[in-house]
Amino acid sequence: MSPLKPLYALAIALLVVAFVGFGISAFYQEPQYPAYPAGLEGPQKEFTPEEKQKMQEYWEEERAYREAYSDYNLVVACICVSIAVLLLVGSVVRMGSLPVIGDGTTLGAVFVLFYGLIRAFMTNDEQIRFGAVAVGLAILLALVYWKFSCSGGSFPEVGGVP
Repeated sequence: MSPLKPLYALAIALLVVAFVGFGISAFYQEPQYPAYPAGLEGPQKEFTPEEKQKMQEYWEEERAYREAYSDYNLVVACICVSIAVLLLVGSVVRMGSLPVIGDGTTLGAVFVLFYGLIRAFMTNDEQIRFGAVAVGLAILLALVYWKFSCSGGSFPEVGGVP
């Protein structure tokens, strides 16, 4: 095997994950962080009632932002996992005869899956986190089974034992 083939596969994988990440960023904007109230910067011992009201409004906006950002991460995680599944199916089923492109796309899909898991970890819902890990595990187990059991691929022998 040419030493350039793994490098090409890695380059394809990195470009696949960059394409997905930048695509999501371009077409699904994340929520904007609320602006800190003007005039309240710097150390102050006591706030006026008007300043306290501004700070209370800011804290409510910040709480709403955190909830919106958690929801945003949930949607991004679902998009990433869905795209990863499509890429994995396509790379294993359709691109199996093109080793470098198929392997690069498969690795890129796994990276996209990991990116989706990271986004799922950034949500506020423990059940979503667990579900994302369960889906990721199921996808990877199915991929390894399909790649090395159904398609005739094999693991390298270790110590003469297959």
